[in-house]
Amino acid sequence: GGAGFIGSNFVLHALTTHPDWRITTLDKLTYAGRMENLRDVMNDPRHRFVQGDVTDAAVAGPLVRDAEIIVHFAA
Repeated sequence: GGAGFIGSNFVLHALTTHPDWRITTLDKLTYAGRMENLRDVMNDPRHRFVQGDVTDAAVAGPLVRDAEIIVHFAA
């Protein structure tokens, strides 16, 4: 997910190189997802973190409806 090694580095890179982007990170925070991986972006007003499961329609549904682009890093 977005708080794993690859996902969190994508989020950091995207926010660094695209100042007009807003990013929502969804992660279940299990074995690989760690909040400390997102520490450099947690105070960025363009970033929002949501803890949840991508397979939970109640969580993912509203996020998908509001998204222009979806990048999937969940295992």
